[in-house]
Amino acid sequence: MRMMRVVMSLCLMAAACLAADAAGKWKVVANAPDGNSYHVTLVLKDEGGKLSGVLESDRGQMPLANVSYANGELRFDLMLDMGAIPFRLKVDGDKLSGTLTAPDGSTGSVTGQREAAATSSIAGKWEISATDPDGTPRRATFDLKQDGERITGTVMTENGDALPIAGGKVNGSAFEFKVSIGEGDVVISGKVAGDTVSGEYKIPTGEAGKFTGKRAEAASLAGRWAVVARDAEGNQIRSTLELKVEGDRLSGTLTTESGDTAPLVDGKVQGDTFTFKIYVGDGNIEVKGRLENGKVTGEYVTPNGSKGTYTGTRG
Repeated sequence: MRMMRVVMSLCLMAAACLAADAAGKWKVVANAPDGNSYHVTLVLKDEGGKLSGVLESDRGQMPLANVSYANGELRFDLMLDMGAIPFRLKVDGDKLSGTLTAPDGSTGSVTGQREAAATSSIAGKWEISATDPDGTPRRATFDLKQDGERITGTVMTENGDALPIAGGKVNGSAFEFKVSIGEGDVVISGKVAGDTVSGEYKIPTGEAGKFTGKRAEAASLAGRWAVVARDAEGNQIRSTLELKVEGDRLSGTLTTESGDTAPLVDGKVQGDTFTFKIYVGDGNIEVKGRLENGKVTGEYVTPNGSKGTYTGTRG
């Protein structure tokens, strides 16, 4: 029995590694059987060893079905009104190539190149636990804003002092900034991994302490929200949002009053603001909002350009 558990654990680890091999953004050229070429972006996400994805184009996003990756082969189905279009692709490092098959059985070629990994998002509030060089425990809050690779914001101490940060920068998952105190600068450096940060800080004497932290907004945005929306004509529409947050990524589903569900795509969180899209067949509904005082509020734009507003409470 113990050996079986070991084998199962190894299989799960292998599946997670395989999914990670294909995850990322890919610039893809799909050559259709009719001779037209389509330039799209393939976005694949690793969710605990299971892949999900969308195709992005100028016309919006299209969710993919039956996404899998094994033995160097990536498979997924693009679901269109005319029927499913299977893609069968070989992944070789940061390149992919293969075929697509139209509903009538005709085939076309596909090539793609993986984009470089984006800089991690450190924007938002972080609850920090630190240990001074002499072993004294400390608590603080990082309230950070991010503009590309530049970080600004404040460090709120446990005494209530708000210290502005300077020289803030992020490179991939690594970040660094400093705050000024009476005796000089405290230099803070670390890494962000999803909803957690860790690192060290050096006080003006050169001694170093350690810190860890977790993202505050991420935990509070996740969950179920009862949403009431109003369209451009003032009609009231009720729905339920189920949200999941992983780092700066937002995913989940929207369920209408009639029980229809739609997945959220291209969801992002930055601080207390968020955006996502809902694919509705003729395009995307683009949604943006803000989490404030335990409520979500925002606006949305339908594929035809009509605008509406919404509010939501936990439910």
